[in-house]
Amino acid sequence: MARKDKLDFVDEAVKSASLQEKQKASTGKKEKKIKTINILIDWESKIKDYYGGTVSGYITTAIQEKMERDGIL
Repeated sequence: MARKDKLDFVDEAVKSASLQEKQKASTGKKEKKIKTINILIDWESKIKDYYGGTVSGYITTAIQEKMERDGIL
C-alpha cells in the first residue's frame, strides 16, 4: 500500500476547506460577502456587555445607522 505524501494531504485539505476569502452566502436576492476585521479585545467585551448580542450584529447595525445618516440608504 502506497503511503500518501504529507503535501498531498495539505493540498486536499485546502481545496475542501471553507475559506472565508472564497465563501459567499446568498440570501434571497441579496448577496453577502464575508469580511474579517480586527477589533480590540476590550472593545469586544464592552460591545457584548452593552449590546447583549453578537459583535457581528452590533457592527452590522452600526454600519447601517451610519449609512442612513449619510443618506446612502
